[in-house]
Amino acid sequence: MNYISVFVYAVFFVSFLIGIQTAPRGQFRTDSLSLDAMTSLKGVMAIFVLFHHISQKQAFLETGTLSFFAEIGFLFVGVFFFTSGYGLYKSFSTKPDYLKGFLKRRVLPIVCSYYVMLAVYAVYYVITKPAFALSEWICKLTGLALINSQSWYVYVILIMYVSFYFIYKNEKAQKHSILIFTLITLVQGALFIVLKHFPWYAGETGWWKNPGVFASVPWWKKPCALLFEGEWWVNSTICFVLGLAVAKYEKQFMQWVEKKYPLKLLTEVLLCSIFNAAGFYCLWKVGYWTEFAGELGTAKKLICYVAQNFQVLSVVLLIIILMRKFYVKNRFYNFFGKISLEVYLMQEMVLFSWAYLIESENEPVISSENLNIALYALVVVVTVLCSAIIYRTINVKIAEKIKRC
Repeated sequence: MNYISVFVYAVFFVSFLIGIQTAPRGQFRTDSLSLDAMTSLKGVMAIFVLFHHISQKQAFLETGTLSFFAEIGFLFVGVFFFTSGYGLYKSFSTKPDYLKGFLKRRVLPIVCSYYVMLAVYAVYYVITKPAFALSEWICKLTGLALINSQSWYVYVILIMYVSFYFIYKNEKAQKHSILIFTLITLVQGALFIVLKHFPWYAGETGWWKNPGVFASVPWWKKPCALLFEGEWWVNSTICFVLGLAVAKYEKQFMQWVEKKYPLKLLTEVLLCSIFNAAGFYCLWKVGYWTEFAGELGTAKKLICYVAQNFQVLSVVLLIIILMRKFYVKNRFYNFFGKISLEVYLMQEMVLFSWAYLIESENEPVISSENLNIALYALVVVVTVLCSAIIYRTINVKIAEKIKRC
C-alpha cells in the first residue's frame, strides 16, 4: 500500500469518525433511513464512485493506488438504486396525490439535466476534436448512443421512474409491484446477456474473433458503443427493488432486524462474505468479457450476473442493518449527497482532461514517488467538484422553471 492510498483511506476514516451518529446502548437509530441519513450515505457513495473510476486508470492499477475501489464500483451504485427505490415508495405512501404531475416533477428534470450534460460533453469533444463519424455524432446528440459512458445510469433510472409511475397508478399492478419490478430488472439483465459487449450478430459468424478487427470496424461495432452493452448497466439495478421492498415493509423489516440484532448482524456479515467471495470468484475466474477469449460466453455472463446480484444485495442489506446502530452524517457528505448525480455525470470528461498527467500515447506514466499520480487524483477531485456545482446550479434553475410551467 502506497502513501497516496494510506492518506485517502485515513481521510475517510477520520471523516467517518467526525460525522458518526450512534444509537445509545441497547437502543437503535430510528432515523437510520431518514432523508438526512440517506443524503449523507449518497454523498459517501458519490465520492467512492469517483475514486473507483480514478483507481481504474492504468497508472493506478500498476502502482496499486486506491486498489480498494477498483472492482467494487457497482456496489456503490447499488446504494444509489436502493435510495431511489426507497425514496420513491416512501414519498408515494406518505404524500397525497404524489403521482399527480410525477412525470413533469420527477422525470422531466432528469431528462433536461441529461441534455445539459450532453451539450457540455459535445462542446468538450468539439474542442478536443475526437474522430467521431457523422452518424456517431447524430446518435450521441440524440441519445441513441452515449456521449458520456457513465450516463448509462440516467437511462436506467428513467426506466425505473417511468415504470414506477405507471405501475403505481394502477391499483391492480400495485399489489404485484415488487414482482413486476423484479421482472423489469431481470429483463434488463437478459438484454445485456443477449447483446453482450458489442453487436456480435452484425456480420459474418465470429467476425469479432479476427485479431485487430476492432481497429477497422464502424464505431457502432466497437465494444460498449451502444445501449446496454456492458454489465454495469444491469448488475446493481436489483437494489431499486430492494429499496421498494424495504420501504413497503419497513416496520416489519426493522422489527425483525432489531430482534436478536447481534445474531442478525453476524448472519448478514457471514452471508455478505460468502456472496462477495462468490461474486469476485465469478468475476475473476468465470468472467463477463468472454468474447475476447474467443467465445460469446452467454452462460458465463449469466453466472456472473446472478452472482453479482446476490453480492450487491448482501452488501446493501448489511449497510442497512449497520445503520440501525450507527451511520455517518455531516455537512461534507450531505453536500456531496445533494450533488451526487452531478458529481457522477461530470467525472468522465474530467478524467480524460487530466489524463496527460499519468498517460502518454495511451501508456501509463509513473513519476518518482508517484507524484504525478497524487497530483492527478487531487486535480480530478477538485475539478469534478467545481464542475458538479456549476452543473447543479443549472439543473436547479431548470427544475424551478419546469415547476412554474
